[in-house]
Amino acid sequence: MNMVVRPAERQDIPALSEIWRVCFGDPEEYIRFFYQENFGRIMIPICTVEDKPVSMLHLFEASFADGCDRQPAKLVYAVGTHPEYRQKGYMKILMDSVMREARKEGYGLFLKPASAYLNRIYQTFGFTHDASFRLVTLLPGRRIPLETVPLRAEQYNMLRNAVFSSRPYAEWPDRHVDWCLRENSFCGGKTLAVTWDASTHFLMGVPLGDTLQIMETDLSLDQLQRASGSLCALFGTRLLKACLPDFSCREGEEVVSSVIFNLPQRNTYVNLIML
Repeated sequence: MNMVVRPAERQDIPALSEIWRVCFGDPEEYIRFFYQENFGRIMIPICTVEDKPVSMLHLFEASFADGCDRQPAKLVYAVGTHPEYRQKGYMKILMDSVMREARKEGYGLFLKPASAYLNRIYQTFGFTHDASFRLVTLLPGRRIPLETVPLRAEQYNMLRNAVFSSRPYAEWPDRHVDWCLRENSFCGGKTLAVTWDASTHFLMGVPLGDTLQIMETDLSLDQLQRASGSLCALFGTRLLKACLPDFSCREGEEVVSSVIFNLPQRNTYVNLIML
């Protein structure tokens, strides 16, 4: 059987879209939007059998910043194998190839698995645990006066960098933040500067059913609780959920963790700001 690891080509998109659909369950409209916006901009290594894509992953450029130190890194995203080809080692072959290339070229890899089980799977590939995050769910409180203004990518990134540059964090290029804002808008979300009590914060959120999912914010848990009524009213939801880093939140329903490869363990803040 002829098995090859190679970069995806444009003619592979239908096969990649099918893997995405069966692995993640997203609608065809979103999958088409993702590849229209990102194909040719990001790296998409794939494993093929008889030239048919069976395993895939996507790599977004970033850097791990710690003070003046910058280390190139890539976010590993949308990792999947078609169900008909699972339990055959194709993802392990693909991941090994990607990790060898990262080590050879001197950049790191990172991701934030959706569950503790997936975290353990990535550790079997050679990734190590780094930062922890807590999922919090809030019922809306009373409304308070909030001033909100939509943010462009450059504005959002400037606010984000100013907040997180005092600690190790994943730094994104403006083009990636621009994609995240457009993806959020495509899914019905908003990206806002939020001002109250004479201070301005940033927030990226999207309504998922009756729940406002906060993708990223510099608001603390206490501030989110105070603003929850106004934010839920603004987004038309009955609940608010946020995944907050453990350096700012010690409460929460469960803990998810980021994993890294070829990067220093520094409890680096890595929120993905992608759905």
